[in-house]
Amino acid sequence: MRILIGAAGLALLAGCATSATPVQQADPVPRDEIYAFQSKEGADSGSLTVVRDSGALGSGCDIVVYIDGKKSAKIGPGQRASFYLPPGQPNLGIGLAGSGLCGGMAVRSITGNVETGKDSVYRISGDMSGVYIGPYIDYN
Repeated sequence: MRILIGAAGLALLAGCATSATPVQQADPVPRDEIYAFQSKEGADSGSLTVVRDSGALGSGCDIVVYIDGKKSAKIGPGQRASFYLPPGQPNLGIGLAGSGLCGGMAVRSITGNVETGKDSVYRISGDMSGVYIGPYIDYN
């Protein structure tokens, strides 16, 4: 009986992680929820795309994406947002939008990379320990 209860508990925990959404299958973030970095500043600019995983974990809360400390978009599960940036290493941060159950998480950040004429893709994922941003890896 203990083994059965333990197996059921592990199955529930395994179901609590988000699942990667392929970039092409992610829905675009609505225009009114993208706040910055939508214009190409020059011929040497690159683009940066952020894709949020789908899944039940955290699906009731939107994530705010910050680029170099500037609120840049609000992104829901299974959505993507693209930004135009000059080449360099911008600071990419994420935090929960709103208050109440969707508040209180400290902004988590990483150093991104933008190259001229290229699209850098980053993934927002989550598990029972929290929500994270990191490079997007295409497992296919």
